[in-house]
Amino acid sequence: MRSHTARVGRKRITELESRRVPVLMRGTISGLPMATPRRTYRANKRLDVSIGVPGAEIRLPSLPQVQVGWRLLSALLSLSLLALVYLLWTAPLFLVRTATIQGLQRISAKEVLIELDLQDQPIFTIDPDEIRQTISTQFPEFRSVEVKLQFPNKVNIQVDERKPLLVWKQGERTLLVDAEGFAFPVRGEGNQLPKLVVEAQDAPFLSDSEIPNQLQEPILPVDLVSGILSISAMIPDGAVMFYDSERGLGWRDPRGWAVYVGALKDIGLKMKIYELMVKKLKKQDIKPAIISIEYVHAPYYRLER
Repeated sequence: MRSHTARVGRKRITELESRRVPVLMRGTISGLPMATPRRTYRANKRLDVSIGVPGAEIRLPSLPQVQVGWRLLSALLSLSLLALVYLLWTAPLFLVRTATIQGLQRISAKEVLIELDLQDQPIFTIDPDEIRQTISTQFPEFRSVEVKLQFPNKVNIQVDERKPLLVWKQGERTLLVDAEGFAFPVRGEGNQLPKLVVEAQDAPFLSDSEIPNQLQEPILPVDLVSGILSISAMIPDGAVMFYDSERGLGWRDPRGWAVYVGALKDIGLKMKIYELMVKKLKKQDIKPAIISIEYVHAPYYRLER
């Protein structure tokens, strides 16, 4: 009976050994082929829950392992940035309502703001250099322009406005001229214009057809402007000055004649000669049409024809 039991046991062991899974070894063993490593797979995580009975458990469905990659993080970051840009672009806090302009004398802030069109523009889209260029082009009466942005929605503009000293009428154009010879248009109604008016046949630099709409350069030399101012202080009240490139400066005396001064050289001596000529003509009861003091050594007068 024991021998039979022993035979049955050995037979059982033999069957178990025959079912044993062969073990593959890595390395270089002489005479044995190399084992091919098995491909491993990442299994889902299994969850076993005890129910309080010895040896009994409940196996729940396996849960997939979720991994957040760089692509997903990049997409989330991009969406966040887009949302931020949209918020900044549309938020009322960053929209410019108007601009503060300092240094204005003759021109109103409304005239400048119409050219800029800044209302309800996001402050992030405003270029100070572009605003400066626009103002300088549209308003040649500004000697200098400075633009500064102040967050969240303020635009501050500082201008240095030129002071007009005389009115220059040439053809159909009426311009204001400052001490540096820069000309700029007459704007609005009711601006106080200078009393000194010069009626010109042409200008030293430009003819009437050549004067551009946007004046960026002086049209008169500085010495001509200073000469006009000097003569205006010597001529009678109500006299209208004129200029042409051939005979230079002159004026229409309210007593009925035209005076030609010519070049501004020796202007003090020329004015003394003129006063002496007027006294002599008045004493002789002569009413001239023209008095010329263009040349100090050859002054003359001409009667009406």
